[in-house]
Amino acid sequence: MSETLGWNRERTAAAVEKLCRYNLLVPVHQDGETFSVSTPRHAASRLLAPLDRQIETLEREAFRLRADLGKYQVAYTEAVAGSDRNLEFVTLVGHDAINAELERAAARCQEEVLTAQPGGGRSAESLESAWSATKDMLDRGIRMRTVYQHSARFSPATRRYVNQVTKHGGQVRSLEEFAERLIIFDRKVAFIPARSDREVALAIYQPAIVEFLVGIFERAWLLGTPFPAQNRAPDVQVLLSGVRLSIIKLLADGETDETIARRMGLSVRTCRSHISKIYEMFGARSRCQLGVFIANSGLLDGNADDVVGENAS
Repeated sequence: MSETLGWNRERTAAAVEKLCRYNLLVPVHQDGETFSVSTPRHAASRLLAPLDRQIETLEREAFRLRADLGKYQVAYTEAVAGSDRNLEFVTLVGHDAINAELERAAARCQEEVLTAQPGGGRSAESLESAWSATKDMLDRGIRMRTVYQHSARFSPATRRYVNQVTKHGGQVRSLEEFAERLIIFDRKVAFIPARSDREVALAIYQPAIVEFLVGIFERAWLLGTPFPAQNRAPDVQVLLSGVRLSIIKLLADGETDETIARRMGLSVRTCRSHISKIYEMFGARSRCQLGVFIANSGLLDGNADDVVGENAS
């Protein structure tokens, strides 16, 4: 091999050692002179297999620890509640602790659950995991009302879930915008996010605050429209008109694309598609020009339905 490559023995031996270390050369005989060549892809598979197994083991251990600590969080919450009858707020840290406390509250619910789920359609996985507790409450005769944003109507997984809920007696509506996620059980305890990434939640037992949050939900419910299992073309046209009018108002307030998308429960890409249509509708070429056109259009004076409806497609 040294003669073929024109290298000395030391350089050849070093290269062979390195290639063998990476499994790119595999010895065929004990003499150390004959090797088979392995592709980098196959070599990577052989080298990474033990690491992949180790990672899987660590992930299982991490999942087990989170689940165990979530149970301890529930025990801690119950202990604190038992020792302090004036308990008004409980901070829940981590999805496992939050979900465990939500499951506990759902199991103890006797009459009614109110839920606001802003942010557009939910993933099929999260809806599937939520269905068991939801079905259990509905089967027990618990009254359930849920508010989504209009954008959720375009999510097939969310529509299927809503169809299941309504078939079991739940009521679902949607509206253009809602502040944040909210869950209220029996008008006694309310759950809200305590951080924007939803890794921390607050369980609220203070009666006046819970009642205040119930009032917010009730106002949103009155403004909402029934969430159908299937979208009809006329309904879609109305929804698009409403969504774009809300976007126009937020644009007039100077909000960024990202902020508008978050408040409307849309992806930034979908939001920008709507904004592009709005630019076309007004014939504007810049954000500044669009703002002037909006201000002069009369759309913000309460007479917008016909104008936006004509241009919603």
